[in-house]
Amino acid sequence: MSHQSSVLASGIRLIDKLKWPFLVWPVYCFVLSKAIFELRRENEMADLGSFLEAYEASSPGEVVRVKQRIERAYEITAFSGEMERANRFPVIIFDNVCSDGTRFPFNLITFIHSSRRRIAALLDTVPQRIGNAYNDRLQKRIQPVVAPKEKAPVKQIIKTGAEVDLNIFPAPIHHAMDPGPYITAGFLTCYDPDTGIENSAIHRGWIRGRDEIRVYMTPATHNALIFAKHEERGQDMKAAYWIGHHPLVVLGCEAAIPYGDSHYATAGGFIGEPLRLTSSETLGKDFLVPADAEVVIEGIIPHGQRKPEGPFGEYTRYSGPQKWNPFIRVTAITHRREAYWESIPVGHTHWLSSVAREGMAFEAIHRVVPTVQSVYVPMSGCGVFHLYIQIKNSVEGSSRAALVAGLMSHYLIKHAFVFDEDVDIFDEREVLHALATRFQGDRDLLVLPGLTGPALDPSAAGVVGAKVGFDCTKPLGQPFAKKVDVPDEVKERKQLKDILQALPWEKIPEENF
Repeated sequence: MSHQSSVLASGIRLIDKLKWPFLVWPVYCFVLSKAIFELRRENEMADLGSFLEAYEASSPGEVVRVKQRIERAYEITAFSGEMERANRFPVIIFDNVCSDGTRFPFNLITFIHSSRRRIAALLDTVPQRIGNAYNDRLQKRIQPVVAPKEKAPVKQIIKTGAEVDLNIFPAPIHHAMDPGPYITAGFLTCYDPDTGIENSAIHRGWIRGRDEIRVYMTPATHNALIFAKHEERGQDMKAAYWIGHHPLVVLGCEAAIPYGDSHYATAGGFIGEPLRLTSSETLGKDFLVPADAEVVIEGIIPHGQRKPEGPFGEYTRYSGPQKWNPFIRVTAITHRREAYWESIPVGHTHWLSSVAREGMAFEAIHRVVPTVQSVYVPMSGCGVFHLYIQIKNSVEGSSRAALVAGLMSHYLIKHAFVFDEDVDIFDEREVLHALATRFQGDRDLLVLPGLTGPALDPSAAGVVGAKVGFDCTKPLGQPFAKKVDVPDEVKERKQLKDILQALPWEKIPEENF
């Protein structure tokens, strides 16, 4: 174990023994992020394997390897659901994924982005400041570099034509109504025919046989706009899924950047160095894919053709309808010799979409309300629909300006709530208390009807819905009731602290509801 690993492990053990862990969160995240950074320098590569090596060395209890046989149909989801109910979110690696008893030749990895504190450490911050830190990384675009194929790990195994077989991958069948195995952590990449700039975004993909993937693209997404350009010209579209990379690369490519910006450059800003790319096998030298990914699946999306896709259990925790969607005719598969197949636990806790929304919302709100303190996209709003905003309310109208900016920061944001800085927006008991005591519907409600919204919202009609803002701030410049409290001097009394510390905390049941 390296020096950084041993220092980090000792620090974590010390923190776990403390009675008041919230006091040392900044120290925890600083030590963890520094250790990960130093270990990455030792490995000199930003990829999934280097992250895992560093993380498992520094935080061995937070990487769980399941060596027992597990079926890819439903059992992986059931396992993830039990971990979620226990509020435990380690990186999980399944070494023995099977389909009807036959083992897949690849390990499956999941839950990488299901821990908010792990994401905070990767971003050199604390869980309450992820949106702020994410926004900082968004400003640091670094252009990618091209590596020759012989130096691209994703090219270690190349299969084209009749050799292509998607059935080798342990893609889970997640929920009861799903028609088959799905790609959930795959970044669908295509190039704008006018600008030549790539766009990468997560789109679910149903593996429908040996060489076909049916893709869900909602009209408001950038990939759908690029595909529409190809169809208007009567052209098929080249496309590739890449799966598995360093978690910061994944965070950067999940960013909802302006149309026409490069996700590859954004990912470079997140890792602090150029993202390494390499040429595709069947889509031309100019079609570049991440050289250090685990898997790349290349293909063609035919214009003017659709096939049934879905239903699929989505982030809303409902199964969506079956639709007629585009599909990929797969022309090549490339991967590492011992590739990980990454899966996102859709319909269960993961913060990948949430922190991206937080970063974009913080940037949008900060432009109009510089006193914004923090933002939070909670899992209770499906990780995308709800936005909590904390501001220092010092100018009349700031709270409403923050609501409008937050609601318009991304089409998936459905409800925004703004609070004073004395409300902890990461504690939903405080959020609901402020909603109950500082909000009046006839005065503090903001409704924006008829806007493009989430197509998977089961309460909406199509992609059009309403955005709603809730102003839960105290009236500016007017007297307001005081919260119940005790004098600070009493809270600091040693006698009281001694009494509390002496309690048998481990015997007192914890209740999280």
